[in-house]
Amino acid sequence: MSSDAQPLDDDLAPGADTREVAFTAVGVKKHYPGVKALDGVDLEGYAGSVLGVCGANGAGKSTFAKLLAGVDTLTDGEITIAGYPHPVRNAAEAEQAGVLMMHQEPLIIDDFTVGENVWLYKLREGRDIRPWAQKVDTNNAETREVLANVGLGHLSTRQLARDLGPGQRQMLSLSRAAVTNHKIMILDETTASTSEEHFNDILDLVEREKKAGTSIIFVSHRLNEVFAMCDRIAVLRNGKLVKTLDAAETDADEITSLMIGQALKALARPTPVSADPDQVPVLSVTDLHGGTADGVSFDVHPGEILGLYGLVGSGRSSVARTVTGQRPAVSGSIKLHGQEVDLPTPTAAVQKKIAYLTEDRRLEGFVKDFDNGQNMSLVALPTMAKAGVVDAAAEKKRVRELIGEYQVKGGTKTYTRTLSGGNQQKVVVAKWLETDPEFVVLDEPTKGIDVGARANIYEIIHAVAARGKGVLVVSSEAEELLSLCHRILVMRNGKIVAEFDPDQADTDDLIRTALTHQD
Repeated sequence: MSSDAQPLDDDLAPGADTREVAFTAVGVKKHYPGVKALDGVDLEGYAGSVLGVCGANGAGKSTFAKLLAGVDTLTDGEITIAGYPHPVRNAAEAEQAGVLMMHQEPLIIDDFTVGENVWLYKLREGRDIRPWAQKVDTNNAETREVLANVGLGHLSTRQLARDLGPGQRQMLSLSRAAVTNHKIMILDETTASTSEEHFNDILDLVEREKKAGTSIIFVSHRLNEVFAMCDRIAVLRNGKLVKTLDAAETDADEITSLMIGQALKALARPTPVSADPDQVPVLSVTDLHGGTADGVSFDVHPGEILGLYGLVGSGRSSVARTVTGQRPAVSGSIKLHGQEVDLPTPTAAVQKKIAYLTEDRRLEGFVKDFDNGQNMSLVALPTMAKAGVVDAAAEKKRVRELIGEYQVKGGTKTYTRTLSGGNQQKVVVAKWLETDPEFVVLDEPTKGIDVGARANIYEIIHAVAARGKGVLVVSSEAEELLSLCHRILVMRNGKIVAEFDPDQADTDDLIRTALTHQD
């Protein structure tokens, strides 16, 4: 990494800003047909400092990040990088100016090894295929040290990247900061796929970058992470810059109010469920083995929201995928309303009225080439058909109702892939709940969405439980489960190691148990 940081001038006039400007955005606008994604934003970033960029879904956060990185082109205005002779106009110029962008969806080549992915940008230069040039050693001590610095020191540099989980893929992408020359680093929702145990690795990475004089832009919905990492916070709303504040002089309530234009009402705890010992559980799992799940047993009662917490590799996602037919069980039993069910495929689970919300909505949650109407009705089409023929009028009417019920921005003909993360998630939730499932599994249901959309999702989950359905919420966010669930199970090494009552536990209890519990 590199920096052009210069010593500060002690002779500047009192009150003058002594921070070295790394980039300047003036009058930045980005318009799409019918949408003003950014509308006249003025913003500066400073060397050795972290700028948080916050806003509700569709506020323009990621658009600003893409413009700064040259990934997208401005409609009006300009962005200048200190030391670069003219405003950046494309990604190549931004890279030459020293901008490194880390995306929410990490750039990982599945057929490359872990080591090759660390050095991907160096390999891209082609130096390793020139016979007179020294080849990059992707299995040397430096590579292993780079991986250790982002919490991946246990990985072999020679294993293929396709075997890594979402959090590991993101950390592997972030490892490239140590082997890439840059003076501005953009983290665009890069913590959305990582779990809490990796956040300290990211903090350490950011601290190293700050000491090197790098200007860091952190785009995130997770306000606790924003306050832990950032020196300043810029709030966008409807494409405009509302305010830029020093992180030490504000709090989450003020930032939230600036983001959505009003104070966000606190979400009430879920209504307690009946403790009738004779009540038949909606779902009963006994000695389940599948994936990394190793002898897991639990019940979910009617109207209950059960949380499943664990770190990467704990087995929580294996449980979610096995009880929904995404992954066949090796052994054990699954009972729905007291009747044992066989779930060899996702189709079998759907037929039994078991719904699964994937943690990766962009890859598995919706069809990218479908519009909102097609995606929302996709699973429930059989209920809208007679003799195998879909009633188009009924489908269109119901989809319009769903868009209103779930407050989805965009019409029935809007492509789901063009929506913000929160609105995409609402489409996916609507799609599955339209099947009227008896049991719902939500794997990381609020990953990468803002506080407003998050509250909407929570209200939907509460409403499902209030109808007597069973709900399992899998999350790497301890705080989320404590506020949302009736009970929380903690997993470690494929086993359930503890159970908590959210009214008598805190985040520290869950994290410590997941990290240090002795089997």
